[in-house]
Amino acid sequence: MQTLVISAPVVYGGCAMLMIIRPARESDFHALNHIRESAVRDSTAAGSALIERLHRWNPRRSYAKPAYWRNAFVAEVEGEVVGVAKTIGPMLKDLWVLQTKRSLGAGAALGRAAENAIRADGHRVAHLYTAAFNARTRAFYERNGWSMVRFTQHAVGHFRRCVYVKRL
Repeated sequence: MQTLVISAPVVYGGCAMLMIIRPARESDFHALNHIRESAVRDSTAAGSALIERLHRWNPRRSYAKPAYWRNAFVAEVEGEVVGVAKTIGPMLKDLWVLQTKRSLGAGAALGRAAENAIRADGHRVAHLYTAAFNARTRAFYERNGWSMVRFTQHAVGHFRRCVYVKRL
């Protein structure tokens, strides 16, 4: 993964703050798992039911080991990790931002960092999956240049998901 650090000023609650996009470190492990699980719970009312189904299938599934977070970028605001984006090959695997820190631009900045990493790995098209029921997330990806190409069924959660692609 390239060593990328992006700093940008953001305004939140009338205060100017610095947002940093940087590669994830092993010390971010607990924060990243917390972000992922809380973002899924907050995404829709169905999110908590989905988490419960995933926990019954594999109780440790939602808590990833530190090695899982390789090839990930984090958004940090005032020293707090508020979001994460992870890539695997040409896939944007995870993009999560804490609900209380949304609308700062962290999601878009993390998405750009992930797209740049995918492009730097030689891929010209990126893809991702997201839950079909999550209208807010689908709108976010569409605002950021992604196109939905088809629906699939999630093998474990048994819900419809959308496949998105983006030319890089």
